[in-house]
Amino acid sequence: MDSITQAALGALCGELILAKKIGNKGILWGALFGTLPDLDIIAYPFLSASQQLSWHRGLSHSILLTIVATFLLGYWLHRYYQKKSIHLSYPRAAYFAFLAWSTHILIDCFNTYGTQIFEPFSSKRVSLDNIFIIDLFFLLPILIGLILAIAYGRKNIPRRKKIALTTTTWLALYFITSLVIKNRATQHFEQLLADQDITTQRLMAAPTFSNIFLWRMVADDGQNLHTSYWSLFDSLKQSQEQPFILSFPKDHNLEDKFQDSKDLQAITWFTRGWHKIYQDPVKPDTIYIAAINIGEMQIPTASGQELRPAFIWSITRLPDGTYQLRRAFKRSKDGAKYLKKAVANTFSRALGNTDHWLKGKNQWTWDLIKDKPINNQ
Repeated sequence: MDSITQAALGALCGELILAKKIGNKGILWGALFGTLPDLDIIAYPFLSASQQLSWHRGLSHSILLTIVATFLLGYWLHRYYQKKSIHLSYPRAAYFAFLAWSTHILIDCFNTYGTQIFEPFSSKRVSLDNIFIIDLFFLLPILIGLILAIAYGRKNIPRRKKIALTTTTWLALYFITSLVIKNRATQHFEQLLADQDITTQRLMAAPTFSNIFLWRMVADDGQNLHTSYWSLFDSLKQSQEQPFILSFPKDHNLEDKFQDSKDLQAITWFTRGWHKIYQDPVKPDTIYIAAINIGEMQIPTASGQELRPAFIWSITRLPDGTYQLRRAFKRSKDGAKYLKKAVANTFSRALGNTDHWLKGKNQWTWDLIKDKPINNQ
């Protein structure tokens, strides 16, 4: 999840466990401890771009390090307040450290990025795909609860505890609701594919930006990827058009000449195979890789609607046999200009409005010419 949500959730843990002992400082400790797992990014300057993919949400987000952090941070916090003549027992301090660290890891498992909780024994990434990486319906209740707790002050601990427990209940209900709607969305997509005689090997459904009402499907039939959208509120609309599926070839055969590239291996691992390969005919030594599982942004253009991948890279085989990884950018410069419109379109579609959404004029544009060098392998 985003850093603000991680810090806020850690702060909520501090409010629940430490407020009775140290007041508002518990919120501050929680915000700090809830952010610690993401400090793995301080190693980024020493890693290549592809190495960063496997390092972030790796060992620092593992069950093993959670256990280690629980004992070490709990002991340190206990000793810190002991020196200040404030009684904060070691069990309470360790319990707080465990909650702050483990909830960070837990909510990172909610989105499509994936988290390597079994490191260093396995690099398998766990992702439930049930909450978007930024979700205001998840974040804002935490912030409101924390603000109210601070406003009541240390003298009203019972009321603060009720607020914290109410906030926690909302988060739990939101999580459960997201799983229920995800199951409904998956059933819808399975039926949609069956109605159009599309047989797939696997299917994933994930929520769109900052909501659990509009869901995006990616299905794989071995040769092609299929994308569609469904909103919980679609059935409320009187006039519904035929559901539209956007299909395109994976073209993974274009990887064949690049199989010895560690960058390609890292990126395909990161996407878990949910990626499309494409190639500019005039650049036979370069392939582009788009992570289809992360999602796309819909941009209005003069010719209709254009879909832009959120994560995309290019790999070029250099004359000396090594490879260069680049982060690819679109030739057009109107992405930021239309970002607000794209977000508005998403929320409009979440309410069940299908006009101008994934129609026949939508197209993937792969003319990503301007690349920013990242590293040499």
